[in-house]
Amino acid sequence: MLTGQLLLQLIVILLVVQIFAYLSKKIGQQRVIGEILAGLALGPSLLGLLWPHLELQLFPLPPSLPARFAGQLFPERSTLQTLGDIGLILYMFSLGVHLDINLMLRQSRNAAIISISSILLPLVLGGILGVFLYPSLKGSSATLLSFVLLVGTAMSITAFPVLARLLSEKKMLGIKVGMLALTSAAVGDIIAWCLLAYVIAVAHAHGTLSVLYTVGLIILFAAGILLMVRPMLDYIVRRVQLESLQMAICLFVLLGAAYITDLLSIHPIFGAFLAGIIMPRNAAFTSHIRSLDRINTVLFLPVYFVFSGLNTQIGLLQGLSSWLICLLIFAAASVGKIVGGTLATRMTGNSWRDALSLGLLMNTRGLVELIVLNIGLQEKILSPTLFAMLVIMAIVTTMMVSPLLPLLGHRSSADQDEVVQEMATAVDLEST
Repeated sequence: MLTGQLLLQLIVILLVVQIFAYLSKKIGQQRVIGEILAGLALGPSLLGLLWPHLELQLFPLPPSLPARFAGQLFPERSTLQTLGDIGLILYMFSLGVHLDINLMLRQSRNAAIISISSILLPLVLGGILGVFLYPSLKGSSATLLSFVLLVGTAMSITAFPVLARLLSEKKMLGIKVGMLALTSAAVGDIIAWCLLAYVIAVAHAHGTLSVLYTVGLIILFAAGILLMVRPMLDYIVRRVQLESLQMAICLFVLLGAAYITDLLSIHPIFGAFLAGIIMPRNAAFTSHIRSLDRINTVLFLPVYFVFSGLNTQIGLLQGLSSWLICLLIFAAASVGKIVGGTLATRMTGNSWRDALSLGLLMNTRGLVELIVLNIGLQEKILSPTLFAMLVIMAIVTTMMVSPLLPLLGHRSSADQDEVVQEMATAVDLEST
């Protein structure tokens, strides 16, 4: 019975996601926007509002979804959530595999300055806002420190994979501002993962020593992965000729790393991302990963977006005050990102046009934002109401980039030069 229900859910999700992704493409938006909107459409924000009986028939509360009662989520993990987490783990692994470390190193100085500036200002603004939002919008397990840090982190994120796809579609990967934006976003995402890991450590810890202990274990784990597992993996892959065995060994490292970070009370995506970074960059292995991506990005990863939509109840935003808070969150996130990125880019010697372009590009959010928000909701740091507000902020800030870029003179070109094709292939993980 459960298998049949799950198969029906996957059929519905696949169909609705494809429809919304197509419509998003038609209005000049990226596929990720369609996937997020598909989740909202299938959840209580639309289908549950118009046809609640059908929503409960398609997505019954237990065991496929956590029960919703009085705006709160019960702690049971669901079948859909597990499938979405698997898709997310595979995605973060693939992102680590495709991350161009050499590109980051070549532009490391300017990218570091821009990344820190575009993170620091929204982090501070989000933290200040979090202090005022804490009494009314905190989750049941939140402390002031974990809440403020999580809100600030959510404000300061730039979604590297979303930005990569946007730059590819706008043919901006072959120009200086595009490559600088991509590198800055990659550096910024790594900083954001570190912040998120610290937030989770704070949420699970009982005092300063416990936090330091958890963070120390994470640092030791990352050092072990990079300094010990990576050279061992390179040695094994060179000695093993059978491709299927190579893939099995790499997947063993992926699952093991994800499992260990989960044991450390840190989300398994951190282990998956680190596992991707240390993977060998040979052509055969990259081809296998690309094949895995095609299935994951069409079937399993959209489940994560849809599950986020099923947990988002826009109806919780009732009254003018709720929508004013939502507008304030959007303004703080956008001003912090755009101003921080623009000023830092200008300080590194770029023109105002390029600086404004990069500031706008750094305001791109999407998948990475949803990961942070879902972790905050699962850890009960964010309330469902604040979760809905931050999801709206993520959607709007991502959607505003495409129509505003042409105002700065960046229009898609029909030309396909070699640099664009090479970079597009490197980041073509999926539409997000």
